[in-house]
Amino acid sequence: MFRPHPLYCYYDSKKWILLLLLPVLRVVFSPRDIVSILLASLRDVAAAVLLIGYSVAKWKRARYSLHGGLAMRHGLFYRRTLWISAEDAASVEMERSPLMWLMGGRRVRVNTAGLRRRADATIYLPSSATRNVLMEGSAHKRCRRYAARAFPVAVMSASSSNAALGLLTLAPAVRQAGQILGREMTGEVYNLMDRLLSIGLPPLFNTITNVLVLGWAYAFLRTFTRTAGFYAERDGEQLHVTSGLLTRRDVYIDCERITALELRQTLFMRLFSLHTVTITAAGYGREKGARPLVIPAARPRELGAALDVLLPEYPICAGSLRPVKSALWRYVWPPLLLTAGSLLPLYFGGVWTTLAAVWFLAGAWWLFIRLTGYFRAGFGVGRGAVTMRYPRGLALYEIHVPCEVADCLIIHRNPWEQRNGTCTVELRCFGEKRRRHRVRALPYEAAAMLAGRLLEMDAPVKK
Repeated sequence: MFRPHPLYCYYDSKKWILLLLLPVLRVVFSPRDIVSILLASLRDVAAAVLLIGYSVAKWKRARYSLHGGLAMRHGLFYRRTLWISAEDAASVEMERSPLMWLMGGRRVRVNTAGLRRRADATIYLPSSATRNVLMEGSAHKRCRRYAARAFPVAVMSASSSNAALGLLTLAPAVRQAGQILGREMTGEVYNLMDRLLSIGLPPLFNTITNVLVLGWAYAFLRTFTRTAGFYAERDGEQLHVTSGLLTRRDVYIDCERITALELRQTLFMRLFSLHTVTITAAGYGREKGARPLVIPAARPRELGAALDVLLPEYPICAGSLRPVKSALWRYVWPPLLLTAGSLLPLYFGGVWTTLAAVWFLAGAWWLFIRLTGYFRAGFGVGRGAVTMRYPRGLALYEIHVPCEVADCLIIHRNPWEQRNGTCTVELRCFGEKRRRHRVRALPYEAAAMLAGRLLEMDAPVKK
């Protein structure tokens, strides 16, 4: 068995390194004499050195083996042994940050299909060991490959969340309000603005604007650097996904563990006719901030070609059942109520007018999403898959789930739905991030018929 890469010491002791800041804080904030500060600082440094030494001792005793899977022994006083066979590994994630590149090491996370919030095993290996293990058996095979283009990735990064795009929309409005408040105007408007200027609102507006713009810029750069250089390869039953500009990430996924295919589209991406495709797979996407992307952003034609390359055997069917026409009000009344609420700050006038304008734009944004979601919503069963299209939050979703992994299909009917003959269909499927998929206001009898078809298609598999 071999010892892990020395990077293990750094990442294990990183939580203790912050203790070295205690002497600096004592010098700045402690009112005691210099001798007391010096003695206390020595104690802090000694404690930090002991804790870092503890991490080094753990690294010296840690061992791993890669024959037929992963065997790892770690712990100083309480020794633990972990064994994961190659057949049980649902996904393998390899990460290479700039520090890891300089040190010649990689961080490898191995995940199984068990329900955990973190990876089953995290180990630091030399780059040569990861290359020999992860790429074994693929050097002499012809892989099918899809590479994302830079412009769609930039658009996806700019609209990675509607909240981030909302910051872009809100920032010019706030800045414009600050300019309006700073201008000289006649009559009562001038007097009102003069009073507002006296309490310093224009500088406050400029500060808020700068914070919003910088916050969006940071989110954009973070998402773009994580997604730039994205490409995916299909090699047999294995899907290899690579992304990252500074920190390179390689993920190897067992295609048989994929339980759902999800297409997501924000309003900004819809203007460019772009879709983001993610997957739900057992053992993939557990770490914080992980997005199980297989296609970051693509137009419909490019999207179809990429899915034919990466997941040619994945079942997909059309959503044949649509919401009833009388259900339009059920889709639009929440955003209409929010939009109508903007009349309240508009009534007070003055600086509240800007708030009313932003409030109205947010409600109109949500209303457009719900209207589009109503006309796109659907539920279908056929060709070995269940399909659902629905709006949630400020985005549009389309989910495809194979019939054999559709764990639970529930039909809800409240008193109002029982009266008008409609229902809400909810689908639950197994994955790392459990999510309920719902389509509202569907005809009850047709939905029950499709649910029966799902049971008929799933019965032979379960037998």
